[in-house]
Amino acid sequence: MTKTLDFAYGTPQEVKVGDDETTFTLVCKNEDRLVDLTTATSITVKIGDRSGYLRGQQISIDSLAKLPTGQFNFSFGKDMLANLPTGNYFLEVWVTDAQGTSIYPSGIPLSFTVTANIENSSGASITTIAFDDFVAAMNKAASTIAKGDPGEGLDIKGQVTSVSALPTTANEGNGYLVNEELYVYTNGVWKDCGPIQGPQGIQGKTGTGISSTTIQYQISNSATTTPTGTWSNSLIATTQDNPFLWTQVTLNYDDGTSKSFYLVSSKGDKGDKGDTGTVDNAGLISAPAFQSLQTQVNNSAVGTNLALGTSSDWQKVSAPSGWGTTYLSNPVYEIKDGETYTLQVEVRNITSPIMLEAFSFTAAGAVIGLLAPKAYASNDTKLIVTFTAKLPEGYGYFMPDLAFSSVLTNAGSYEFRRFKIELGNKATDWCLNPSEILTQSDYAKIKAAIVALGGALS
Repeated sequence: MTKTLDFAYGTPQEVKVGDDETTFTLVCKNEDRLVDLTTATSITVKIGDRSGYLRGQQISIDSLAKLPTGQFNFSFGKDMLANLPTGNYFLEVWVTDAQGTSIYPSGIPLSFTVTANIENSSGASITTIAFDDFVAAMNKAASTIAKGDPGEGLDIKGQVTSVSALPTTANEGNGYLVNEELYVYTNGVWKDCGPIQGPQGIQGKTGTGISSTTIQYQISNSATTTPTGTWSNSLIATTQDNPFLWTQVTLNYDDGTSKSFYLVSSKGDKGDKGDTGTVDNAGLISAPAFQSLQTQVNNSAVGTNLALGTSSDWQKVSAPSGWGTTYLSNPVYEIKDGETYTLQVEVRNITSPIMLEAFSFTAAGAVIGLLAPKAYASNDTKLIVTFTAKLPEGYGYFMPDLAFSSVLTNAGSYEFRRFKIELGNKATDWCLNPSEILTQSDYAKIKAAIVALGGALS
């Protein structure tokens, strides 16, 4: 996003040294839209020159109330302007709100000029110089004059992180560094004496880093003498004759040198056989994992299909109109009160929505109603219904069926297969009822009967 900072129309773009009544009116925009500065938590004007950052000044949020959107007024404090030599300077505005900090402008900072007043021409103003040059100049000047009475002097006490952290009272001449600026206690107030910065030091030597690490192994019969054999990149198992495993770690440096150090370990003796453990049967049975497994077993008949006459072949059902009800497998099944059952059936090629449902009734055929919520389908899918039987006395049977979900006015059709009824609340893979599966024992009996009648079966 492009952020801009401009002077408002008619606003001066220069100020004289000592003039603290000149006001810059600045305008902040984001993507050419005026920024609502009243939502900010802080606004700071930061000033720098070609050498870098010099100092900053806070803007009161309350002062924005009578200004157009995006504008604010900036006037130089006396101390700030007194310490800016004549020349060109740059402005940046840092706006902090709930989303973070935005810096205006996003490109080159806004420039302004500090011009000389009439006193500057007589040399009354002192420009900012490096601290070491200042000390050297003062020492030279002091050597040419007679020694006077001891003065208060400058006593730099330390460094703090912000102006608000300066002591409330101090001795005359006490000084503190706030970041790179010197503040001196003079006439009962702290005075900003500008930045103190020494010359840049020479560049240090390039450090030597680790380019790679190599780890290798070797077994030995000594724990104190480094082995001289071939090192392996793979871990080696110790033996009876060579029970010590040596690990060589080599650090390879950027300058081509390397350094190795070693670690030694040995195979421990076989420990004594432990005591025979005991099983806390009560704790095992009450454990959550066992209880979960027990619930799964109780809720399942190992996937046994209770329905008879089911098939994996698709069966088509068509109805010209009406409900088109299809009773699945043998329609009547004995049901036990309190037991949980799961019904499932695969359907496809559905031309009108259908539903899987189950009704309970008495042995005499009296229907009591639905046993479970219906499962609906309009597309190829597997319908699943799970219910727990809660039956009045005398109602011990149920009948599952597939039916169109509304009375048809036109013909409708669908196909179904793999109907299954099983105990529990899990729908497992389809299978035939065990009584419909020919076992090896059944086959042997049939074969024996045929042979006894003079036939053969191969």
